[in-house]
Amino acid sequence: MVFYGKLRDPADREFLQTAVDRFRKIFGSVYAGDNVILFGRTLGFRRDKKLMQAFGKQAKTDQEKSLLLRINTLAWAARQALLVEGDFVECGVWRGFCSSVIADYLDFGALDRTFYLYDTFDGIPPEQDSEGHDSPLFHDKALYPSVIERFAAYPNVRIVKGKVPDTLHVEAPRRIAMLHIDMNSAKAEIGALEVLYERVSRGGIIVFDDYGWTGYSAQQLAEDEWVAARGQRILELPTGQGLLVKH
Repeated sequence: MVFYGKLRDPADREFLQTAVDRFRKIFGSVYAGDNVILFGRTLGFRRDKKLMQAFGKQAKTDQEKSLLLRINTLAWAARQALLVEGDFVECGVWRGFCSSVIADYLDFGALDRTFYLYDTFDGIPPEQDSEGHDSPLFHDKALYPSVIERFAAYPNVRIVKGKVPDTLHVEAPRRIAMLHIDMNSAKAEIGALEVLYERVSRGGIIVFDDYGWTGYSAQQLAEDEWVAARGQRILELPTGQGLLVKH
């Protein structure tokens, strides 16, 4: 059970654990993690052995192990994206956990597609961090080489270091089947959409990682306005993600 923010307090965690234990007595099966508690749900995606194996193989930290619901969204999006033309793109990679699960799950090395991974690998640029979401964790000098090593077995994964959207003008796919945006910055994410949205195929999937989290409300407001101007609407998921299918 991993929760974030104020819920890190030991007293709050004890309260939550008591609640989860009580729910478990009543409902039998309870899922708790990533600031979500679910009971009375089938969570049928856990029967997908390929997905669970990929997740178990790639999730190393408690924080990563808490992200199963978000990974399920990405796995669904990735499978759907195989039905349309285009490559895969992730803007905001950090350690490469989410994209590594997708790559493992889809046996991406055997696909005739390219997975483009964009990140500064050195935190959020100051001019894009108006919300104050940068973290010392993003500034690990070993981050970039560790991601290079993580995807060394995939000849069709391109890791592009630098600021988005600048790097998108230098190297980006012509058509996109799936776009995952997780840059913790409204300015950076809108910048990515400005360059990439028209390249997303009809029926292609866009997943916004932090869309529904209160600490990132600036991103939701900016993205809602931006996609509404193009006749679309983002679906807010209980995971905190936003989901859009390009029409």
